[in-house]
Amino acid sequence: MIEAVFQGHLLFLALAISVTIAAGVIVYFLGVRRTSRTQATFNGLWASSTVGPVALTSWSGSGVMTYECAVNPDVLVAFTSTQGQLNILLFAPFGLFAALATRRLLFAVAAGILFTATVETAQATVPFISRLCDSDDLVANTVGAITGAVIGELVSRRLRGGEPMTKVAMRRAMVVGAPILVLIVAAWIAVIDPTRTVQPSNVPAASAVQKRALGDALKKAFGAGPSVSDALYFNNGDGTAAVTTPLAGGGYAEITWPDREQFTAHFTPSYYGEGVHAYKIPGVSRRVSSADGAKDIAAKYASAYAPWAIPGSKVTVSAIDESEEIGWMVEWRRWKAGVLMPMRLSIAIEPSGRVIDLIARHIEDPQLPEAQVNEQKAWGIFDGHFKVEAGQGERAEPIYLAERRDDQWRIHWRLSVRNGDTILSAVIDATDGSIHRPTTTETSAAEQTP
Repeated sequence: MIEAVFQGHLLFLALAISVTIAAGVIVYFLGVRRTSRTQATFNGLWASSTVGPVALTSWSGSGVMTYECAVNPDVLVAFTSTQGQLNILLFAPFGLFAALATRRLLFAVAAGILFTATVETAQATVPFISRLCDSDDLVANTVGAITGAVIGELVSRRLRGGEPMTKVAMRRAMVVGAPILVLIVAAWIAVIDPTRTVQPSNVPAASAVQKRALGDALKKAFGAGPSVSDALYFNNGDGTAAVTTPLAGGGYAEITWPDREQFTAHFTPSYYGEGVHAYKIPGVSRRVSSADGAKDIAAKYASAYAPWAIPGSKVTVSAIDESEEIGWMVEWRRWKAGVLMPMRLSIAIEPSGRVIDLIARHIEDPQLPEAQVNEQKAWGIFDGHFKVEAGQGERAEPIYLAERRDDQWRIHWRLSVRNGDTILSAVIDATDGSIHRPTTTETSAAEQTP
């Protein structure tokens, strides 16, 4: 949550620190007239340790409310990662100074739990925060606050000065805390969708040759940009495989293996609010507010890094989302005799003018066999296989494209039909009329992506 978040935002970090210190100073001077200096100091430090985490964990919200929170059943992950350890350190001062200020261990522990739960709940539900909520953060933050409270209790036994929190003050705190607790519980029951995280299985490390190939692809795509550190080899079990490496700050890059024909890179979009990690094209990226602006940036990238995609290609631009808050997808595709060629360059540009997704498939136009099956015949084969009447259901626009099958390039019709919540899809060979990959899916939404 806090690791690498403030890269390039030192001004905000300085402001957050200033506000944190100011809060402590204000509380100190407001209290020193009515209590001892020691007690006023503890109260001021408690205030600072409250304002600091709130400021830091509210930074860079996306404004896009997901109402989701990732739940990791492996609780120990929260303590083994650098991020989790930093979170423990961030929230430990709250528990420490809560115990020193109140001299009530159980109260400090309860306040710490309520505080961390409030922070994580707000990240999933408050629009101007809207950060990534996950159970690892909640566990680490809570353990940090409780650990600090226990240390504070031990320290308070050796310190002179300070005053135990009165019963009247505790009742007032309960009056404030009770409705906050009710709101948190209500939010988790009625609003937040807990999503169980899938634990990765053991994946073999990529070989030196595979890492070098992925590094070369990264260099071609971004020049002196991201580099390969650790890479993994994923065998999909269907004759295809990929070599993948994480990108610093979030995202990944991969190439298909062993053909090395397609390179894909995904960067963490800025709207997630976890720092700016989308790729800034040197000398090109600038803030844009329209499809034309995104197209101009993508075109300059293509000219510099992927000129092979431009000749004879058609450029299309489409909004990734209806409100255009996420960005635009700019694509170069090529058709010959009405057949969509395998060459592809797709670049997703966010409003900051940075790249969030890149798909580069550099394949020369293949020699194709003569097509014998037109669209009408293809639909007839499709209907016969699935035993549906001609014209039945909502039929997607057919895709007429070149695809490799059994190590040979063929022309295919990619067809799909929605019939209620059932999606029927298949690929028809345009030369011999054979049907491949017939699929029946029960779903409420589907897409076709060539």
